Amino acid sequence: MKLPWRSIRLLQRAVHLWLFGYLLSTLPGAERLWLHPAVQPLPTPPGGLAPLTHAFGMWLPVGFAWVAVLIVMVLALRSVVRPSRWWLTAVEWVLFSSLVNLTWLGSTGGHQLIANVLFWMIFLPSEETDVPGAAVPPVRVLHVAAFWIIRLQLLLAYAVTGIQKLAGGHWLAGDAVGIVATDAAYGPAWLAGMPWLAAVVNYGALLFQLTFPLAVWWRPTRHWWMAMGVVFHLATGLVFDIVDMGLAFLVVYPAWFRTGEELQRSPSLAVQR
Repeated sequence: MKLPWRSIRLLQRAVHLWLFGYLLSTLPGAERLWLHPAVQPLPTPPGGLAPLTHAFGMWLPVGFAWVAVLIVMVLALRSVVRPSRWWLTAVEWVLFSSLVNLTWLGSTGGHQLIANVLFWMIFLPSEETDVPGAAVPPVRVLHVAAFWIIRLQLLLAYAVTGIQKLAGGHWLAGDAVGIVATDAAYGPAWLAGMPWLAAVVNYGALLFQLTFPLAVWWRPTRHWWMAMGVVFHLATGLVFDIVDMGLAFLVVYPAWFRTGEELQRSPSLAVQR
């Protein structure tokens, strides 16, 4: 498979830009969020990865969290400008995953998605490998596997979210969004006063999340569903005040912008695109 290098580089830049922007937005509340979180840390998972995903309290003091935030911000900004080296991405993943798990009650599916994608980005190439002698076969296989895992991770996030909604009665009844709108922590209250609009948003979100994992496999539908995704995530992010979560999904979209299979089948298409 010919790796779509431009898409990989755009993915790397977008994810790192999200990291920088998200952590920057947390600085005004850093004292409450990072230094004195109001929740107990999550129990560490079994196995050897626990020190990497739950570093704070194990081998890093909790008071180091704000320093970790600054380190990740600097590394993320560097990777927006220059190709990211694997070991720098690994440092970002350890610190960011540990930060998310430190304040797990305030994290969302978007934060978990970025943490997962960031891990597999460790194994993506830092420069174009589709030239003779650029990468030996085993390394190339690792690059391709990591790229496809990132792609499938996005689809899995949508599919699992949609299937979980089907398990409850409120989403199928069409009143889940209206109920969320009555919560002062989310709102907006005016949406709860327009049940017909809340029902449209309810079923629209459900349909979008369930069909996205299928639509992106074909180029014509991929473009339309990604456009709907931009509208969906920006609208829900602004209305329900979860902008960081919505943008977390959008910054992974570049993994599906172009496919290596398309480029291999049509070199002329690669030039046009």
